[in-house]
Amino acid sequence: MTSGRGLRKNGISADPHLIKVGDYASDKAYKAACDLLEMREQDRPTAIFAFNDLGAINVYRAARQHGISLPEQLSIIGFDDVYPVASMCPSLTTIRQPFDLIARQCIDLILEAREGKVEQNYFIFPTQLVERESCVSPARP
Repeated sequence: MTSGRGLRKNGISADPHLIKVGDYASDKAYKAACDLLEMREQDRPTAIFAFNDLGAINVYRAARQHGISLPEQLSIIGFDDVYPVASMCPSLTTIRQPFDLIARQCIDLILEAREGKVEQNYFIFPTQLVERESCVSPARP
């Protein structure tokens, strides 16, 4: 589900000023975080959901460099649950992917492709929210 559909489904309109594009490259994730954190305090987000845990690590870095305390002023959620996010301070709340299931499905897909009988070329895998210390309720309404 795209973020726009998910927001609409829950009666929330997307604010394009709060959507920034980063990628797996740390410099783009860091720049995207800085763009958000340099907004006026009343406009700045109280939480950031990063594309992946490496992006979330760069949000931590940007927040600290901007004097923003975690999680009191900014909650952060990542995606993947990679090492060392459980050991960060505060430990990162994240979405865990079933990497073992993904790997098995990829192998099955390769074997099916070699035999010329690919039935499905996309998959939706279950995820799990891993609640840690990087998220709290926002301080302002």
